[in-house]
Amino acid sequence: MRKLQQPRALATQEKITRAAARLFGLKGYHDTTLEDIRRAAKVTTGAFFHHFAGKEDLGFTVLDRHMERRRQQLDQLEQGIPSPNRDDPLKRTFRRLDAIAQMVAGRKDSKGGCVIGNLSTSLSDTNEAFRRRLASCFDEMALEFEPHLDAAVKLRSSARGTDTKSLARYIVAVVEGSIMLARTQRDRRGMARNFENLKAYLKQTLGT
Repeated sequence: MRKLQQPRALATQEKITRAAARLFGLKGYHDTTLEDIRRAAKVTTGAFFHHFAGKEDLGFTVLDRHMERRRQQLDQLEQGIPSPNRDDPLKRTFRRLDAIAQMVAGRKDSKGGCVIGNLSTSLSDTNEAFRRRLASCFDEMALEFEPHLDAAVKLRSSARGTDTKSLARYIVAVVEGSIMLARTQRDRRGMARNFENLKAYLKQTLGT
């Protein structure tokens, strides 16, 4: 992505990125053409290539913006959830899970799948650069939980030696899998049950 500072240029760049993210979620990466994106964003071919070197360059920008917006949205949602006792780091993990549940509930009327999930399915086996970037997205999600898990382990002697990095990745796997199941089965209560089961497991393993 080319770096631009002019407000009008930034607005055009944002229009293209938003259009691409929506189409990647609806149609997938491979079935979305640059012409589809250009038409959806209502920009000329010249304007597109003024901002992006090509489809892959745009795809990386879509991922970066998605993760940035996701982080901002979750941080904002957490502000509306009662702050847990500072002496109970596990509750801070639960607070993040509750924020994720609220975020997903807010998407109930949106069409298309998660851009991270769609790109992971279509590109991880065929594009090494995308595979690495997508892996880093999931690692970033896990890092939201890992410090709290580390703190919980320190407070419980029987939990010493717990691989918190793997545990954080397990949390992400449950979260992302639950989101996919809720969408395909049209049962958001199932996601809530999975989150409660996950909390119960963490309490049993790391309860402080």
